Amino acid sequence: MIEKTLLLVDDEEDIRDILWIPLTDMGFTVYTAENGEEALEIFRKKKPPIVITDIKMPGMDGIELLEMLKREDPDVEVIMITGHGDMNLAIQSFRDEAVDFITKPINVTALQTAINRANEKMIIKQKLKEYTEGLETNLFEKIRLLETVGREIEETKAFTGSAADTERLENLFNNLPCYISIMDREFRLTSVNKMFVEAFGGKPGDHCYRILKRQDEPCRGCTVQRTFTDGKSYQAQMTYTDLSDQPVTVLSWTSAIRNEPDDISQVMVMSTDIAQVDELQDNLSSLGLRIGSVSHGIKGLITGLEGGVYILDSGFSKDDRERIKEGYEIVKQMVGRIKNLVLDLLLYSKDTEINKELIEVMQFAGDVAQVVESKTKEKAIQFVKAFDASLSTIDIDPGLLSSALINVLENAVDACIEDSAKDSHTIRFAVKPENGHILFSVRDDGIGMDRATRENMFTLFFSSKKKKGTGLGLFITKKIVQQHEGTISVDSEKGKGTRIEIRIPKA
Repeated sequence: MIEKTLLLVDDEEDIRDILWIPLTDMGFTVYTAENGEEALEIFRKKKPPIVITDIKMPGMDGIELLEMLKREDPDVEVIMITGHGDMNLAIQSFRDEAVDFITKPINVTALQTAINRANEKMIIKQKLKEYTEGLETNLFEKIRLLETVGREIEETKAFTGSAADTERLENLFNNLPCYISIMDREFRLTSVNKMFVEAFGGKPGDHCYRILKRQDEPCRGCTVQRTFTDGKSYQAQMTYTDLSDQPVTVLSWTSAIRNEPDDISQVMVMSTDIAQVDELQDNLSSLGLRIGSVSHGIKGLITGLEGGVYILDSGFSKDDRERIKEGYEIVKQMVGRIKNLVLDLLLYSKDTEINKELIEVMQFAGDVAQVVESKTKEKAIQFVKAFDASLSTIDIDPGLLSSALINVLENAVDACIEDSAKDSHTIRFAVKPENGHILFSVRDDGIGMDRATRENMFTLFFSSKKKKGTGLGLFITKKIVQQHEGTISVDSEKGKGTRIEIRIPKA
């Protein structure tokens, strides 16, 4: 049961008094504070699950209060109150994990909607917690099983050395559903089970940090070293790298293996894959940002559209052709952005099944190029097509893959438009066969990207285009490429340009 208490923070007493009435009518016990410092003091004493705070306040503002609250209790849901001129601050609050914001003058319906959204998110968190606890129960069952392994290894000193004893130990060691490794004080593997080898490789004599971490020295704060030091068992979450160079999130336990009570000869490490829990936590942490980013992205577009219509009406009423043209261009731009956002949301909101068919690559590439070529002519950007004459057919979903390629090409056009440092620009769209794949390459000499942009460009709702982007396009592009069992790579340098390569299996 979610506790029906909340904390209301606003430096204006009238606002606090006005909001107190509908909030108590909704069944809440309402605590009030007139500034951020007082709010923190009340929060630490009362621990309300919901906080509603104004953004602009003297002293500690709402953004700083949000950050402090989230540091003290990541589960608290915070709703921001903002004036119409504070949109950028409101959007910033979503990056700091606010659940929603409401604008002044405050509408009771909007207030109720924001609180409902906070409640829904808390319910989701509770269900996730219950689910995670169920997974943890399974993990603890594995721990008990792994402790059996430790006892069996301890008992090897009493084994007769018979073939039956040896076989029993090997079967127990190899058939456990987790990764097991045993290592000496130099972090050299002395034994690994079957599941470990299948996932990470490795053999006796290899250093664990080279096999699991692809690094040249032991990990800082190594739990194996700690167990060798004091004989205690340690638990840690860490990320290994498997044979295909993919990260594997695991929960690991260490256990000392002793020759004598005070003589630890080896340490056993038992690890289980917790990627499912990790993914659920990541999804939950971005839930508020996803809802907020989309909601306020749409609000921003509507505001822009209304502004364009206002300028258009003003131009018609005054017979001002320049204002009419200005308003028309704004409306045209907003309609285009709304269309792109809706299409991106439709693609993102469902796990689209791909419907593959055998397609002539040359024709497919030509159709994709044709969509973008008209835009490059409008902006005086040279568009070069380089299609290999030996191209034959490819098994793809033409609708989805063309959307991905067009998105990459349109980003190249935008990068050239934004680059005012050069007099002319060129985009090169190349397609050729390569080792059982078809390589689609898009290269531009536009503004390029810095390291932070390159690392985040495929992240959901990340956009380097500021207000022009939805933050969905490249995320969806990567998703489509992966659905085709392909790969996408990026090479870019700030001020010089970008090359994006997509490789799709022929069949």
